Amino acid sequence: MGESDLLMTLLEVIKANPLAFRVFFNAAGSTLAVVTDRDHRILACNDNLARNLHLPEKPLGRFLGDILCSLEGEEGFSLLVSRQDNSLLPQIFRICYTEILFKCYTFAIEEGFLVLGDRLGGTDNEVLESMSLLNNELSGLSRELAQKNRDLEKANRKITELSRTDSLTGLANRAYFQERYQEAFNLARRHQMPLAVVMMDLDHFKHINDIYGHDAGDAVLRHFGGLVRESCRQEDFAARFGGEEFILYLPHTTIKEALSLADRLRQRLAGAAILENHYQVTASMGVAGLAPDDSPESLIKRGDQALYKAKDAGRNWVCAL
Repeated sequence: MGESDLLMTLLEVIKANPLAFRVFFNAAGSTLAVVTDRDHRILACNDNLARNLHLPEKPLGRFLGDILCSLEGEEGFSLLVSRQDNSLLPQIFRICYTEILFKCYTFAIEEGFLVLGDRLGGTDNEVLESMSLLNNELSGLSRELAQKNRDLEKANRKITELSRTDSLTGLANRAYFQERYQEAFNLARRHQMPLAVVMMDLDHFKHINDIYGHDAGDAVLRHFGGLVRESCRQEDFAARFGGEEFILYLPHTTIKEALSLADRLRQRLAGAAILENHYQVTASMGVAGLAPDDSPESLIKRGDQALYKAKDAGRNWVCAL
């Protein structure tokens, strides 16, 4: 590995560990940069390593443990991190058999490890006192980073929720419904359990928009979405399927039970005072239950056919297939 490769490795670590860049390069007198393999054998280093160690040339191929030891004099370089868990907590080492001290940070990289260090002066007590202050600062930075990670996770959860939700009604959107419905269908088929689908469509919705305006139409959609949500058990799942059409799947539910739920929902909507002038908002609904030869698509299609049967019966009706 040449100098350019070493620089590229340093740049990769800086990109992946911005906090490491902040802690290390803000320190004065940075003098040591070493890349080792996984066995701690030196692959590359900067000129300062040989200069500070009073070596005639770079100690490539040597074990880093032959050069650095702990403050207690033990030989061997104890790495601070694994490949999965980089740490910003530094460790103090001395050049073996000397009083020259280095504050070192170690990071796992593809080749093995990257070691960055500052040469320190003063007595061991002064160094340890300095390290105590630094550790306090690092603890604060670690807490700050942890909080930012929590904030990022929260934001990601919110983004995921928004991508699955119809913004007007608060119900699931069609894409997320299809994902959950496929899982429910497979589960019902595997365990031979009942599953019902209810297709719902608001009657004369275009007329509502034309007479009362789109704001009123949105209010109707929100109100009906709320009624659907209130009618669901924990295991049920509802979505706005598109326009004024809604869909609901009901696990562990027979046709008779689904018809009863749908009719209660129809009656609640018909009895609600949503628009002025006592305009009655109604919905037609179609119910279908899982049959032995059904696919996910055919079950929904039969629910849709039942819905059109309810429309043909005069609307504000619930029919089943």
